[in-house]
Amino acid sequence: MLWVCFARALAAFSDCSDNILTLFSLSFPFLLEYAAINSMLDQINSCLDHLEEKNDYLHACLKELLESNRQTRLEFQQQSEQQNMEAEVQGSQPPV
Repeated sequence: MLWVCFARALAAFSDCSDNILTLFSLSFPFLLEYAAINSMLDQINSCLDHLEEKNDYLHACLKELLESNRQTRLEFQQQSEQQNMEAEVQGSQPPV
């Protein structure tokens, strides 16, 4: 009787293992496809990271350029105001 139970358990196990192998062999192409998609997503993520770094660099360069232009404009305005004041002072002095 013990041997019969053991034989039945062994047969059930082999049936299960056959089912598992069948399921795995059917799923294997999907696993490969999943791995390929995962790899592509990693590559896309890497490209997006690279683009983000370039975008940050360009943003910093543009901010620096904007600040430089503001500084140049202020200096130009100050020079222009100074020249206008000098011209007014010279225009208001009587000729010698």
